[in-house]
Amino acid sequence: MKVEITNLQKKTKINNSLIRKAILHTLKSERCPQDTYVSVAVVADSKIKQLNATYRKKESVTDILAFPMHEKEFPQICKNILGEIVISAESAEIQAENMNITFDEEMIRLSVHGTLHLLSYTDTSIHDARKMTTRQEQLVKELI
Repeated sequence: MKVEITNLQKKTKINNSLIRKAILHTLKSERCPQDTYVSVAVVADSKIKQLNATYRKKESVTDILAFPMHEKEFPQICKNILGEIVISAESAEIQAENMNITFDEEMIRLSVHGTLHLLSYTDTSIHDARKMTTRQEQLVKELI
């Protein structure tokens, strides 16, 4: 399993090994193949807002976006590429402060959340959101 992390923002120090550990733990717990590949980009709010507008038609900042490769026109490209996760470091900092947790804990939570989205978990309905949040928090608890 491979996780490639690119930090495209300069404001916040990012612990790449923590993000990698959270994603690998999620992939292993969900029994993904050994050749699974995930890409992560850590960005500023301005960049994630731009991506959210372009790909989701929402003119707002979000904490995380996930781009699964198995959806739409991509399933035949390469089965081992799961997709890309984009995390806003600024939003993670604000959320960590609001929830009275560390920035690292919020980055773990967002990394697990994004990976679950790549694995087809959704949070669009109350039922699906409950299922995803339960699984997410089980994994986060195992990591912290």
